[in-house]
Amino acid sequence: MIHKYFQEGQKLDVAGLNKIIVLIDRSETELTEVGLNEWTPNQDGPPHKHNDKDQVFYITSGVGIVKLGEESYNVKPGSLAYVPAGIVHQTITTSKEPLCYMLFNSFNNASKEGHTSFAEHIEKVKEIRKKQAESGNVNADETPVDFEIKPSKFFDDITKGKKFEFGSNSTILLLDRAETNRCELTLVSWPAGNKGAMVAHKEKEQTFFVLSGNGSITIGNETEHVKPGHVVFVPRNTPHTTEAGDEELTYLCFNALSGVSKDESFEVMYNRVAAERIKRWESGNAEVGE
Repeated sequence: MIHKYFQEGQKLDVAGLNKIIVLIDRSETELTEVGLNEWTPNQDGPPHKHNDKDQVFYITSGVGIVKLGEESYNVKPGSLAYVPAGIVHQTITTSKEPLCYMLFNSFNNASKEGHTSFAEHIEKVKEIRKKQAESGNVNADETPVDFEIKPSKFFDDITKGKKFEFGSNSTILLLDRAETNRCELTLVSWPAGNKGAMVAHKEKEQTFFVLSGNGSITIGNETEHVKPGHVVFVPRNTPHTTEAGDEELTYLCFNALSGVSKDESFEVMYNRVAAERIKRWESGNAEVGE
């Protein structure tokens, strides 16, 4: 079971521009990688792109600007951005404080950019990033984009979205699998004392980032207490469940779609599995389902 606090992990320096704390490494997963990215104060970061992965930024502290293609967004704690593969993007810090965000990566294929670890990836690209920051353009990376780039998305308020009820918990859909390459993002809330039915997912691995409340998460035969700032990884095909403590438990749920999905959208999946899941929850059935 991978269970960490979001400010603790291997630290990587990217040419003095930013620092990354590795929370979930690509070497530990099929298509997922997660870190905490800290950009130095009063800096125009390097404009760059990634052809082999989608990214999600969730701002945890600081203020600044995130550029996604031709669009610019002012960001603060609680802001969230979807950065599709192939789009040129840039992070700019606009104060004397660092700008920090949770970085969720979903790779488009098992080669994971041809690098076996986050550390190897940074070692390969840090000089390119330095040149991009110094020049202010992306030309240091001439890798062509030979695919259609998905539209980016930005959220000032992640609580606004379509809500789906699963009985034990409610889920707000932020990023649908139908609008990304291989990822999905939801905001999940569990009322105090609620425990979910045991589930396993054949088509996705999941990362939970706890925003508020307390409780416990069981993965296989392991159970860990969680609170704000905790990161938990759920491998594909692994039974798991969540139980809220004495207050509502809320977390971001980042899905990397690593298998062939039966469902073309989150709503189609919900309509297929929700009734049976709610039935198992209401009856206390301990069997593992979808």
